[in-house]
Amino acid sequence: MHKLFYLLVATFAVLSVATACDDNNAGQSIVDSEVQLITDSSFTIKAKTVESGRIQSRTKTQLLGIIQSPEYGNLTSDFVTEFMPASVMDTTGVSVADIDSINLTLHVPMGAYTGDSITPMKVNVYKLKKNLPYPIYSDFNPEEYYDKSDFLGSKSYAMSSLNQDSVLYYQYDNQGNVNIFQVIAVGLPKQLGKDFYNKYLTEPELFKSPEAFSKYFPGIYATTSFGNGRVIKISDTYINMFYKKHDKTEEGKDTVYQRSSTYFGVSPEIVTNNNIRLSPSQTLTDMANAGTPVLMAPAGYEVEITLPFNAMLAKFEDLKKTGQVVANTVSLSIGCSDIKNGQGINPPQYLLLIKKSEKDKFFLENKLPDNVKSFYATYDSSKKKYEFSGLRAYLKQLIDGDIKMDETVEDFMLVPIDMEIEIKQDYYGETQTIIKKVTPQVSAPAMVSIDLAKTKIAATYSKKTSTIDAVLK
Repeated sequence: MHKLFYLLVATFAVLSVATACDDNNAGQSIVDSEVQLITDSSFTIKAKTVESGRIQSRTKTQLLGIIQSPEYGNLTSDFVTEFMPASVMDTTGVSVADIDSINLTLHVPMGAYTGDSITPMKVNVYKLKKNLPYPIYSDFNPEEYYDKSDFLGSKSYAMSSLNQDSVLYYQYDNQGNVNIFQVIAVGLPKQLGKDFYNKYLTEPELFKSPEAFSKYFPGIYATTSFGNGRVIKISDTYINMFYKKHDKTEEGKDTVYQRSSTYFGVSPEIVTNNNIRLSPSQTLTDMANAGTPVLMAPAGYEVEITLPFNAMLAKFEDLKKTGQVVANTVSLSIGCSDIKNGQGINPPQYLLLIKKSEKDKFFLENKLPDNVKSFYATYDSSKKKYEFSGLRAYLKQLIDGDIKMDETVEDFMLVPIDMEIEIKQDYYGETQTIIKKVTPQVSAPAMVSIDLAKTKIAATYSKKTSTIDAVLK
């Protein structure tokens, strides 16, 4: 034993001299080490279907229409909404007699529908008789909030280019890209426009905030009165007024200009809600009951998933017994199977993975994925997968003791979501994706089943073992 000790001391002395004489070795450990990269994908994942229950859409996106699918089920969606008023109305050279018309304008992005494009459908619009509740949920029943006698207008529409009534609206973003919308313009009573004008003249303070304005005009209820087989995504909703403006030309002659102004719109600051009635098909119900996890939107099915973080932590502790260990990566791949149907209903574009106990708070407080307890993935249609790559931070919190170890640490939810994303490009052409908002998916019907046999989670560890440890052993 003494001989081994003196031999080791002598070896250290030689190594120290050699290291000191070689500038290229500055900072190198005097003890050689071996680094192993260890990947473990043998962990078991459990998952089951759960009903979404009522949701808060918390978005200005509105879903309108009726669709029936033997594979998906039956979905009806209409909406109620307040309006954000413009604080100033054009009154110079304009009298109440100059108001020509007023309409409700619904902007539908090109192709933003599910179902039959040419089916004629009709929307009816009613005035609300009292203020909407808050918070408001997808199971809201508007029956007590409007009277059929307060009918404001209706409009027949289709989503096909064959629709002769179709009007297209072009909008350019900051990068010069053009977005095309199909416009559904519902004519409203001219008297409503005159009432708005007169009220602005006598009580302009009502137009200073949505809360004040809603006390005068609680909003509208829009519902499908004819047709089925299609639901549309409405990205923007406005009330436009058309009027004459009296002015003078540069030569001083009297003239009249035709003008239009958007005085009221749907924005994130006001109360708006999609009233969703959904009955899943027997096909989806049978799959869920048989143990196949199913995702369905809007307000349909979510998936409760158990991720094996206890096993990953145990693996870390076991490796640590024989060397220094670092958890490098944790990746999750959700394998999927598309559900064939004749209405073009696709898997959710985005999926949120979130700690089960954090889900309600996440949406209530308008949070964004933090890559610690909440993550998102985009559906890869070629691979038929959602791939989450940033779960290391959660495992590290368990390793560091920042998360209390209990039976809930493995409980997560998979939730279909809508995301508002902004793409920014710098001077050098590099792009940055900025997430602006995340809400439960209400933009379109969606469904997909999860293939647990193709769903994998893998943890990669780096293990460093010194040669001196090997010699001593």
